[in-house]
Amino acid sequence: MAINSVRLPTLNAKAVARFPLLPWLLVGSASLAVALGLVVRRYPPSFWLDQPAAVANSGFCAGMVTDKLPHPMSSVPKPAMGVPFVDPAFGTRVIRITDVQAETGFVGGRVPMYSTVPAWNADESYLIVFQTHAYSQSGLRSRHLLYDGKTYQFIRELDIGPADVEHVYWDSKDPDVLYYPFTYEASGRPIRQLVKYHVGSGQREVLENFACPGTLDFGHPKYMAWDGSRIGMRCRGRYPAAETFVFDLLASRESPRINSPRDIGIQVAPSGKLGMFGSSVIDLSSMTPVRTLKTNPWEHGTLVPTAGGQDAFVSVQFDGNYIGTLMLENLQTGGVREIIGKKTGWRSYPPVTTHISTTAFQARGWVAVSIEGEHAGRNVLDQELVIANVDTGEVCRAAHHHSRSTSGPRGYWAEPHVVISPTGTRLMFGSDWGGGTTVDTYIVELPGYTKGRSRATAK
Repeated sequence: MAINSVRLPTLNAKAVARFPLLPWLLVGSASLAVALGLVVRRYPPSFWLDQPAAVANSGFCAGMVTDKLPHPMSSVPKPAMGVPFVDPAFGTRVIRITDVQAETGFVGGRVPMYSTVPAWNADESYLIVFQTHAYSQSGLRSRHLLYDGKTYQFIRELDIGPADVEHVYWDSKDPDVLYYPFTYEASGRPIRQLVKYHVGSGQREVLENFACPGTLDFGHPKYMAWDGSRIGMRCRGRYPAAETFVFDLLASRESPRINSPRDIGIQVAPSGKLGMFGSSVIDLSSMTPVRTLKTNPWEHGTLVPTAGGQDAFVSVQFDGNYIGTLMLENLQTGGVREIIGKKTGWRSYPPVTTHISTTAFQARGWVAVSIEGEHAGRNVLDQELVIANVDTGEVCRAAHHHSRSTSGPRGYWAEPHVVISPTGTRLMFGSDWGGGTTVDTYIVELPGYTKGRSRATAK
């Protein structure tokens, strides 16, 4: 066959940069074609040709990238607030919903509360963003801010005083209700309350007053029972001493308290039947340990229900027998499964600064993961947001977050802290966008998202 009768493939920029004379070789003589064959034999087809992204054509991930190939992060200027753009690598729609400096005149951040707690309410008509000076000492006041969950318009500052930033739990079913622990002093007398807050009216309902010498809070929060029945509480004394217990919201009853010498609080699993207390799995009916976790409970992780109705701890794991970016341990059986890791075809070792969100109450099994890794975003999973199904193992890559987090001037506050919406169709994340002096909140609208009724006004 003559060389000029061959239909040649399109070369990518990487190949041409490495071999600038290659286009001339392709149109040369047969002898040069033989030489070219030797070169091609050394380098695989994936080096020469632009590889189209594998895209799911059906199911929850329809239209999203599902392969395990590098999709390097592009250098994208920080987008303007309210102007949607398409992520260059993954094709999803991303919207910046805050501009803290323009809106307040201060350097700081407007960011998600944390990955383990819901940002949206049950019907996604409201969302909460936390405002902070973010180590800048600019004077910006810390506040929980209420936004329209559909239009992303600011509504008002919430008149709440939780024990900590992320100690605010939206009810998983009632879109008007959230819960928070409240600690204050009245005439020298400690007041420690669990408060039910009605967002529409601004009404506070005290569910219980607790005897607690120190701060009352939710511990290291992993949310509450998904049916709204139980919530984990921590009563802090002189550090590191503490007591922890479970409050039954339906019966208005406190469980027996457990001493917590390591200052940790019990976390109620989605079923409301089990809990996590450090490395122990607790039967909440008797408040006794039933087994010890195999995975490290101190790594970033949270709790999720499985398709079979059991509870699981999902986390990133860096050491020991179980290593992966997303690992699942069944609380009932102790079975451990790798979802994103070496055995499932991903990276052999997890990138740093990984957080997991499981608050897709209406899309059970789907979780979101934010990963920092290397700031250039060249490698698989670096600077990425992904969603995964803990039952099927399906993984879909959503967007790059462009945040330098702890390496930037805003440190911890610039960690993306992804939060998945109740329907699993949107992701919230924070970003300093390449190490900037401010941190803002962004929303990824996945292909399955459809905008419904919004909250035009709220009292």
